[in-house]
Amino acid sequence: MDSREARFGRLFKSCYSSLHAFARRRAPVADADDIVAEVLTVAWRRLDDIPTDAELPWLYGVAHRVLLNHVRTARRRVRLVERVRGERLEPPGSAPTDSAVLAALERLRDDDREVLRLAAWEGLQAIAIAVVLGCSPNAAALRLSRARARLRAELTGTPACRTGHERKVTDA
Repeated sequence: MDSREARFGRLFKSCYSSLHAFARRRAPVADADDIVAEVLTVAWRRLDDIPTDAELPWLYGVAHRVLLNHVRTARRRVRLVERVRGERLEPPGSAPTDSAVLAALERLRDDDREVLRLAAWEGLQAIAIAVVLGCSPNAAALRLSRARARLRAELTGTPACRTGHERKVTDA
């Protein structure tokens, strides 16, 4: 019986150039290596599912689906750029500077910083944040909301209570 590594090595040697050419013909040259890498990752994970008499066609099918994912990602990126360009820009001086945001972020607790980074820098929604943090989606959404409130309080200088909700101060 053949080892997985040996079979994958033979598969790689026999199919790599064809897969790369397939990807180059259908996607920007800069993306071809990434596409082939994704295809080979799927091939390694599903090596036992690849029919020995139709390896290249099976890999082309995987490459086709990977390419479709890349196209969808590129379209989402274009729509996001268009949406951001279409948003009304704030007048200069009304938005905090990057350094002010980073300084305010550093003043927050580690768990607040992490949930904010997952949302802002990684672009994750509450459901994905929940997976990363190992909590329920509701808990992740609540943590994110509270962390945003605490960051807002840091940036504006207004107090926020421990839960992240602004507290109204009244004289009795």
